[in-house]
Amino acid sequence: MKQSQTFWLQSLRALGAASLLGLAAGAQASEVSDGVSGVSLAEVRTELKALPADMPASMTRAQMTQFISNLLVDRRIEKAAMAAGTANLPGVRASIAKATRNVVVSAYVDGETKKLAQTLPDLEGLAKERYEVNKATYVLPEGVRVAHILFRVNEENPQSLDQVVRSKAEKILAELRNGVDFGGLAREYSEDHVSARNKGELPGWSNKGTLVPSFEEAAYALKPDEVSGLVRSRFGYHIIKLLEKREVKQRTFDEVKQHLLTGLRNDFLGTKRAEWMKVYQGANPIVLDDATLEALRMP
Repeated sequence: MKQSQTFWLQSLRALGAASLLGLAAGAQASEVSDGVSGVSLAEVRTELKALPADMPASMTRAQMTQFISNLLVDRRIEKAAMAAGTANLPGVRASIAKATRNVVVSAYVDGETKKLAQTLPDLEGLAKERYEVNKATYVLPEGVRVAHILFRVNEENPQSLDQVVRSKAEKILAELRNGVDFGGLAREYSEDHVSARNKGELPGWSNKGTLVPSFEEAAYALKPDEVSGLVRSRFGYHIIKLLEKREVKQRTFDEVKQHLLTGLRNDFLGTKRAEWMKVYQGANPIVLDDATLEALRMP
């Protein structure tokens, strides 16, 4: 669609939304109009069925108004397109047929899959067996949650030479020792800009062996809420705060039960669905000779 057409369509829809008669408190209307055309509530409900099932119930008045406004505009454009014969163009007819087939096939397959899901056996016993056989898989390794303030060293930049950066880092460390908030200083001074937005905290747990060696050694030497001195790595100087430490932990069956059941359900359902699909598979592979292939490639 050309830019001018897009602007025209957006402007028309905005005008429709602005002039649309909302469903005011009081008696329920049987039709909603934007002053040019109207639509019955029954027709709107039918259109809403094309949305995810839980969406209409959560739509605000403004969202519902915009939905109806767009519907009325689209219907008027559709009427003009039908009058122009657009629906009879070969490409449009093919697209309509394909879209219809996709929707119908998807709905049918989803419905049949739900029926197959109801035939699955109780999988909890098998889940327990899988847990016992693969128990080592469900061990959480030693790990830490940490925050840091990074001062980058760049020997090619006079303002980022080792000694200059170290002096700056020492001043910030002194502020921390005097009780200044770590998160606030991380936001202001850390040159790890991603973690700085989160008070210096690195995302999630860092398992043992995944951090830069000097950083990791310093982090594991700390106690929760303790702050390190300056730690040098290849990136520069860090001030590290240990947020939480986790020892090696065996996850219980109850902790991984849902994960196991979901995996088993997917496995069983995948097998059942593959068997169901065999009815619709061809008996022989399709073979295209050169002449047929070239004929299909022709516009």
